[in-house]
Amino acid sequence: MNLSFLPADLHLSKSANGQFVLRMAGQEILSTKSQRAALAKFNALRSELESKFPARQPTSAEKAKLLEREINSSLLGQGGSRRKKKPGGRANRSSGS
Repeated sequence: MNLSFLPADLHLSKSANGQFVLRMAGQEILSTKSQRAALAKFNALRSELESKFPARQPTSAEKAKLLEREINSSLLGQGGSRRKKKPGGRANRSSGS
């Protein structure tokens, strides 16, 4: 599990030993085995910080760039999913007669 609220450098992750660790700006705020407690603290801090770091609307130039990136990604994704045919694939089949 990895959750982040980047504007405030707030991160929740699960360590190798099973602890849920909540950090803000590199400092550990909470370390617990309870996922429920860790999520509750993360969500409470995030909602409090969202008022200090309000979301801004993207500019028209940013929207255009994002749209172009999505279109290119979708077009490249479709072309990459096709299976390549082996050369001479049909010629190598034996006839059933």
